[in-house]
Amino acid sequence: MNAQQLLDKILPILHSVKDKEDKLRQILDFLNEEIYEEQEEEILEIPEEFEKLLKPIAGSIDAGMNCYLNPKSLEIEEVPALLVNDPHEYKMLTGFGTEDEELKHQNWDKCYVFEPLKSNESFRIMEAFAENMEDRKFREQLFYALNNRKPFANFKWKIDNSPYRQDWFDFKQKWLEGYVREELYWFLERQEEK
Repeated sequence: MNAQQLLDKILPILHSVKDKEDKLRQILDFLNEEIYEEQEEEILEIPEEFEKLLKPIAGSIDAGMNCYLNPKSLEIEEVPALLVNDPHEYKMLTGFGTEDEELKHQNWDKCYVFEPLKSNESFRIMEAFAENMEDRKFREQLFYALNNRKPFANFKWKIDNSPYRQDWFDFKQKWLEGYVREELYWFLERQEEK
């Protein structure tokens, strides 16, 4: 039998138990333990001087800031994303406008911009955390929170009221640093191509 024929035999079995959570969990556990081989995540190499910038840039975008990086001086400037994306709303909320802000990055010859994640990207981090949760009961609670109304608020409430709060912060920080590493890698690659 070829791969397609085998798949054609497997899919009806899965379909027959689609509403039986315990059976699906058994299948998933079996696949994870016996069949699935995790791929080693390739770590993209960036110059050493940029390594120390991963954590502050990740923290900046996590705090809702646009982070500007001068690749020559390695200077960072943080600007509230709302100021960049909706200056009128920013002025209404804070009383300050773009004319009141002295933005250094506007005078730089070159800069890389790191923006806060979009909500679907943030949702992916929460899903990944839930998928990696070893506590089955809590993992199911997280997925329930993510698959119902107000997923961000409910996920946050579950995390904040659990012993896994610090695990979540560590996971998210590591994920964001990986995201920044990847962005930096591509910025530097494009620069080399010029």
